[in-house]
Amino acid sequence: MGLELVVVVSLIALAGGQLYPENSCPDYFRYVNDAFEGVQGEITLPGLNRGRNIIDVRFSQRGEQDTHKVGSLIPYPDENAIRQNRDMAKFRVALRQTADNGLPKLTRLSYNDQLLCSASEYTPPSSFFNRFFEIEISGSPNLFPSSAFNPFTRDGSYVNVQTVFYPTSSRGNDVWRGFTQPWTTVSNRQPAAVTPAPNPSDIFFYPPVPSVTATFGPPVRTVTSSPTPPPPPPLPATVTTVPPPTPPPQRFDPRSQIRPVVCGREGSTTPFIVNGNEFPRGRYPWLSAVYHKKVRALSFRCGGSLISASIVISAAHCVHRMTEDRVVIGLGRYDLDDYGEDGAEMRNVMRLLWHPDFNTRSYSDADIALITIERPVTFNDIIAPICMWTVEASSTVSTTGFIAGWGRDEKDSSRTQYPHVVEADIASPTDCASNWKANMVTERSLCAGNRDGSGPCVGDSGGGLMVMQGNRWLLRGIVSAGERGPADTCQLNQYVLYCDLSKHINWINENIR
Repeated sequence: MGLELVVVVSLIALAGGQLYPENSCPDYFRYVNDAFEGVQGEITLPGLNRGRNIIDVRFSQRGEQDTHKVGSLIPYPDENAIRQNRDMAKFRVALRQTADNGLPKLTRLSYNDQLLCSASEYTPPSSFFNRFFEIEISGSPNLFPSSAFNPFTRDGSYVNVQTVFYPTSSRGNDVWRGFTQPWTTVSNRQPAAVTPAPNPSDIFFYPPVPSVTATFGPPVRTVTSSPTPPPPPPLPATVTTVPPPTPPPQRFDPRSQIRPVVCGREGSTTPFIVNGNEFPRGRYPWLSAVYHKKVRALSFRCGGSLISASIVISAAHCVHRMTEDRVVIGLGRYDLDDYGEDGAEMRNVMRLLWHPDFNTRSYSDADIALITIERPVTFNDIIAPICMWTVEASSTVSTTGFIAGWGRDEKDSSRTQYPHVVEADIASPTDCASNWKANMVTERSLCAGNRDGSGPCVGDSGGGLMVMQGNRWLLRGIVSAGERGPADTCQLNQYVLYCDLSKHINWINENIR
């Protein structure tokens, strides 16, 4: 009986091996079949650098975009293991196959902006998925290569196309309402000088960059500060594509120039959104879930935005008069029905601080709370901060913003399983005041909405009004209040009121720690 079992297991392993895509990176990457987790991609690096380390991978998938095909890139077996073993670091990413399209294929692996290996993408229709993991190793970074390694050369003008989807028969729709044109996201990866690790409470700012423009109809982001290479031409379906030749196997030196922490960058591809659209996991990696502890359960209450490794900003009314031991923060969350969600982090709260001007007797234009979590998070492709609004950012007039959350939808669900995003017009102060009661609108209020039945609803409170400036997302306001309609529904033919963060910059800066 034991012999029969061994034979059966061997046959299953052989059958599974036949499904693995071509691997052009055998020195650093392999497919593994975990008995509990299924097929995973395993990356092995010869140790990590003291200082900041960024591992960046891209996978190509046949067919239409399915964000669940590629999980998060996480340390294996855990983060402590790669911190303690300075000679080798392993990372794994969950991969899911389908009968029609098979497994995703690794097409690029880089470490601290050093390209280690690459391969051709699948021919259209196909999708790209980027995943990255960032970890800080204590100690001063080594600036000079060790004699035990040969540094891998890199192209200083390398431009990384984060996510592209272009089926042959029909173009993919972007997640924003009303747009049907193809979309492309391009991000510059220029080398940066070695910088010390940020304090967990450091919040991030991004001043507007005049040389970079963003347009949202169609949503194609154009970077004018450096030339953008044209997209690769579609490959004929009848031609067999041979992956580009890769350099001979060699070890690389992890002691290279390292990027600083970047805020407001979209992840790789993402009670209050009615008539919104679902988006891929990681599209807005700062999106946070605020829970209240109930008897043997957690109850989702509000949204929030990660602004540092240890601070989430939300609405004061979401946590007012709560004690720290009754609030939990979910980071990297996407599917609220999956409590074992790959890569998500749940954190207890160390400090709740709401604005001293906040009160519950009337609408408050200081509806802000800073939530400090007990343990800082490590930034990766699904957990990263949004840039805070600045005085300089106010010099640029923004006419639209975006709101994402799990709040009540048009089906009157108390919350949605997956987050939705909706675009909203930002109203002028005059329009805002003329559409709300005079005592509801102050100079610290902000109105936004399409007044067409779409927008935030119950459960989206605390979420952020996100504005794109340059090539980064900035947090413009906090969802605060909306008008109620018949049967306790959200009256979204009216503007939604936001707490204007441009009027609270000083208070935020004075109270982070």
